[in-house]
Amino acid sequence: MITIATATLLAGCDTLNALANGVLHPMTPQQSRSQVVDAATEVSQLIAKPIESAYFWRGSCSDGDQDPFRGEVRISYRPPADPRAAAAEFEDMTPRLRRGGWAADSDFLSHSTALTKGAVNALLSPPDASVAMASVELLGECRDTTTTKATKGDVEDLRLS
Repeated sequence: MITIATATLLAGCDTLNALANGVLHPMTPQQSRSQVVDAATEVSQLIAKPIESAYFWRGSCSDGDQDPFRGEVRISYRPPADPRAAAAEFEDMTPRLRRGGWAADSDFLSHSTALTKGAVNALLSPPDASVAMASVELLGECRDTTTTKATKGDVEDLRLS
């Protein structure tokens, strides 16, 4: 509380207005949705693979479905049946995304390949013989302080172009 009071005295009311529920510069639900849907559209164009499905949802950034929330998208595609061709196709995804400005210096910890651009993390999951689909998951920033467990809504089917 002392930190907030000190920041307000030093920077004025704008600092306090920019802080909601401990989140500096919160996003609206629409902004958090646009952040990841725009990134997913770009990723789908860069990887240039036929999409089987794409879904958007709001995910909690904490345990218990509490705020803040973030926008999340999963893009699924069917890899080639041949394991070597599937591996080669997957290995080609990272350079394609990097040429599009996605960087490998994400601080997001994952067992998947993680890339970042504009504060969105893209997690690339390689094809696996036990799973029929490979996927790219996009995670937006944890800055949506308006959405709640009751208002987060359902998973939404996306059409990416």
